Amino acid sequence: MKTLVTFVLFVFLIINELGAQAPGVTFEYIYPFREGIPISRYKERRTKLISEFSNKSVILSFSADIRNRQNDVDYEYRQNSNLWYLTGMPDASSALLLIPQGFEYKGKNVTEILFVTPRAVEREVWVGTRLGLNEVDPILGISSAENISELTNVLKTILKNKDTLWLAGLPTSTYLPPIINQKYFVDSEIKEFLHKDFPELWIKTAIPKLAAMREIKDADELRMMQKAIDISIEGHKAVMQQAKAGMNEYEIEAIMEYTFKRLGAEDVGYPSIVGSDYNACILHYISNRKKTQSNDLILADCGAEYQNYTADITRTFPVSGVFTKEQKLIYDLVLEAQNAGIAASRKDNEFRAPHNAALEVIRRGLMELQIIKDPIEAKWYFMHGTSHYLGLDVHDAGTFGNLKKGSVITVEPGIYRPKGSPCDKKWWNIGIRIEDDILITDNEPINLSDALPRTITEIEALMKK
Repeated sequence: MKTLVTFVLFVFLIINELGAQAPGVTFEYIYPFREGIPISRYKERRTKLISEFSNKSVILSFSADIRNRQNDVDYEYRQNSNLWYLTGMPDASSALLLIPQGFEYKGKNVTEILFVTPRAVEREVWVGTRLGLNEVDPILGISSAENISELTNVLKTILKNKDTLWLAGLPTSTYLPPIINQKYFVDSEIKEFLHKDFPELWIKTAIPKLAAMREIKDADELRMMQKAIDISIEGHKAVMQQAKAGMNEYEIEAIMEYTFKRLGAEDVGYPSIVGSDYNACILHYISNRKKTQSNDLILADCGAEYQNYTADITRTFPVSGVFTKEQKLIYDLVLEAQNAGIAASRKDNEFRAPHNAALEVIRRGLMELQIIKDPIEAKWYFMHGTSHYLGLDVHDAGTFGNLKKGSVITVEPGIYRPKGSPCDKKWWNIGIRIEDDILITDNEPINLSDALPRTITEIEALMKK
């Protein structure tokens, strides 16, 4: 027993010694997104959102949850897009409370409070600095900041004369724990907790008005998106110029993502898809482990994330540098479909107008090539939608109503015919998708990624350089 006690004390002393930090040491906090959205823009967004709600409402936006990878190692943190859109707050364990009517708090009437985790100086030598209470006002322009530990108490005080609580940014809403085999719903747990004190309170776990705001990009957002797109274009160009038969898909992915990082991207906007041969026929293929062969097409669906805004671009190219006859026929058909989809990306058109235009071209083309016998069979080879919103998320928030000036959508038709498809074998294992990022305007749509070659002639010329 004495030996055990001695061992425990020894371990404690070691841990205590390892955790020590020299007296007087402090680390300066440097906001990591200085080239991004101005403070004034975040303030405009919060003011606009508050104006959309009654004085009986309260809006609460949470930070993204921290995802643990293993033991004491977490996945790299990325802020919840709604909280980021409203504040620019980069750190976890934080929340924004918006009170349309205002609330008497510490001697002043406030309409917004940002709850954050205070800085822990003794931990900063281990994990670095974070944005604490003293940094909220000078960096984010929010005058009222509070310890996150006070959120529940403050919220319960404010809710005494409110009828609706709007929540954004909840962690994964449902999960199925092993063994128990019973689904748990995070939103249900929150509702049950609050309804104990406020049985008449309406609790909404989505904010459509915030999604509508995020659908329309302002000038600063478009600046960030164009930067992400420009970086992505360079990544795609590098891949086309450097890819060679015999490379593994992950080597091509590495060229792409190295270029992203070299040009300042913080991350990828989504897991990179680099599929060769039959893997190009798998829509969300991300293993990227196959070795390429000389006749393979490479489908590269990759986008850089810059200041939390993402691009989403796909190009399909022959690893040999030259398209085969069959590859050319299908590629030109997909390109024609994409051109039709882009042309249909006009203000006031239905959201599905680009898809309908692209689908019509593909149906007709597959019939002419005798790959299908009935237009309805096109769904076997073009099974996904053509467009989604793009912005802070690769599948960004929006209303899916008629297209609006200032929104950015993708136009990405494709044709995929894996081995075993009911058509001539010469068409098997040809998967082609072409995707660009399109800005809706009052006039013609603008292809924000147009600087990246799309035609067969352009791609083959680039690959010869």
